[in-house]
Amino acid sequence: MPSIRPKRSLNVLDITAIVRELRNIIVGRFIDKVYREENGLILRIRGEVEKYYLIFTKHRAGLTKYVVESEDKKRDPVLKNLVERCRVEDIYMPRIDRIIHLKLSNNMELIFELIEPMNIVLKDSEGKVRWCLHRYEGKDRKIQIGLTYVPPPRNFLDLMNCSIEAYLSEVERGGSDKVRAISRALGVPVDLVREVCKRLNIAEDSITREDYVKILNGVRELFREVTEGRLEPRIYVDKSTNMFVNVTPIRFLIYEEHFQPIPYNSFNEAVDEYFRRLELQEQERSQVSRLEAELKKLEKSIVEAESLVSHYLEKSEELKRKAKLVLENKHIVEELLLRLRELWQKCREKFLEEAKRIELDGVRVVNFIPQEKAIILDLYGETVKIPITGSLRDVIEEMFDKAKELKRKAESARKALEELYRKKESLEKDIEKISREFKESIVEIVYGVFEWFEKFRWFITTGDKLVIAGKDASQNESIVRRYLRKNDLFLHADIPGGAVVVLRTSGSEITEEDVYQAAKYAAAHSRAWTIGASSIDVFCVYGEQVSKEAPAGEYLARGSFMIYGERKWIRGVPLELGVGIRVDRIDNKIIIRILSAPPEAIRRLAEYYVIIKPGRVDKNKCTSMIREKMLNYVRSRYGIAPRLRPEDIIVHVPGDSTIVEEGHSDNVLSWDQIKKIAQS
Repeated sequence: MPSIRPKRSLNVLDITAIVRELRNIIVGRFIDKVYREENGLILRIRGEVEKYYLIFTKHRAGLTKYVVESEDKKRDPVLKNLVERCRVEDIYMPRIDRIIHLKLSNNMELIFELIEPMNIVLKDSEGKVRWCLHRYEGKDRKIQIGLTYVPPPRNFLDLMNCSIEAYLSEVERGGSDKVRAISRALGVPVDLVREVCKRLNIAEDSITREDYVKILNGVRELFREVTEGRLEPRIYVDKSTNMFVNVTPIRFLIYEEHFQPIPYNSFNEAVDEYFRRLELQEQERSQVSRLEAELKKLEKSIVEAESLVSHYLEKSEELKRKAKLVLENKHIVEELLLRLRELWQKCREKFLEEAKRIELDGVRVVNFIPQEKAIILDLYGETVKIPITGSLRDVIEEMFDKAKELKRKAESARKALEELYRKKESLEKDIEKISREFKESIVEIVYGVFEWFEKFRWFITTGDKLVIAGKDASQNESIVRRYLRKNDLFLHADIPGGAVVVLRTSGSEITEEDVYQAAKYAAAHSRAWTIGASSIDVFCVYGEQVSKEAPAGEYLARGSFMIYGERKWIRGVPLELGVGIRVDRIDNKIIIRILSAPPEAIRRLAEYYVIIKPGRVDKNKCTSMIREKMLNYVRSRYGIAPRLRPEDIIVHVPGDSTIVEEGHSDNVLSWDQIKKIAQS
């Protein structure tokens, strides 16, 4: 298949799929914020708990997750009063076209026209325009506040209702390119017609009149698939360049032959990923083009400045050299000047002719400038201009002064040149930064919990055993009730207030080192850290010895347990903990994880880590220090700036602490290895 131009905006089939999905998500929910974008709108729609962001731009319509809310985010004052706090009653397409209507509970409608020129209009119950993104006046209609809204004219047939005769008539007068003729007649994209031809085994270059009807029915069937919700959303990627080339709500066989499909759960999600990259590319191109134009002008100025510096220095050295030569031969030049002055008084008409005959110790006249009354001497290979009147001493001083002045000019020009170089370097860094930020931005950075054990504190021992620990009383309760098995080890520091720690045995032998590391985790995540202790005793029992059942007549508070039978003690467990960050790449995503573990184990789990002990640095300040160190590491290693939340780090800092060590490791367990250990 020849190279294709990547899709730049949604087509009518795409819009049909978007509306189909949105109807199940936003209808009945409230618009609580409307943000004005450079060329569009973002509507924040709120359910009972969740928030959805509905974006409308010249490229696309649909949900987006790439919205950063801030205090300075622009809100339209008119829409704030007319649209915010309204419920979405319906979302629909009045016809098969790239126009979406959002019906609101105040009897107004937001109309999104993705046809050229793209526009957004708010009309009231009487059909009057109350707000529009752009004023527009064409031969068929006028969009202006206060006027009655008139929809865009339709220049194609009604796909689902047109007669066969009208369709055939329109296609047959559409030109020799039959695929494009069908596309224009029905108002559908060319690739949709090609896809139908592919599915029906119709050769595009030999379509018959009978084929026209088959293609019409095939196009209608694809629209029915989409309107009924039979979607298979995917993005198609060029395997050689890894660039996105198309996003479709259903499978397109014409693309699957040549491009790599990436399936998505919803078409809105696929569209968001596809156009986010497109929009970022546009931003990058716009910014880079502006800077490159500035750089080009700067480079021209640099060439001119370099030439000027070189010119001044050459002239300065030349004058200095000639001045020295005149000074060294001052008596000869003065004698020659004396003769020339006498000659000038006697014979002005033939002065040059007679002067050229005078030579004194190899110094001779080669030219004369009457206007300046200056001679040009050949002084041992150097040509020097000297007035025949005046003091030779003054001439020599003037030559030295001019040489110094030219050197000063060269120095000033050099300083200006250095400033130009600095500006050039700064511009080149800005261009590089924009390109780097673009590359960062198209790599999705994912945070949060993905595996069951990640909702707790966790680590893997050096003996490949999973250890989990509660973050609070509720999690302590959950661990004992749901995840503690009878052969697992339950550990707790010998002090009230601490995390429940469980060493999962997985039915295999555990070593003393495994138990010791789990004990260090229990010691670290106990009240012993907050009181500044350096060590504490830790006990352990098997899971079958732990119960949530209180003795008769007694009550167990939440997070409390009954321990039966003999306890094993690990005495004098030192309080120290490693806190680290790991970066896992999956496809085009980067997954950031913050975790903690005993120092022995953290080196196998985190790419970068710090070791902390109880100390005098405030817990919050220590968290900030760790966060800054992690950010610096990830920036330098991966060239990205992750959004590290302090709350994701502070949960691993037991109390006031001191950082005693930091390091990084290139030999960490892969995430697949960790999952395999956790599943056993």
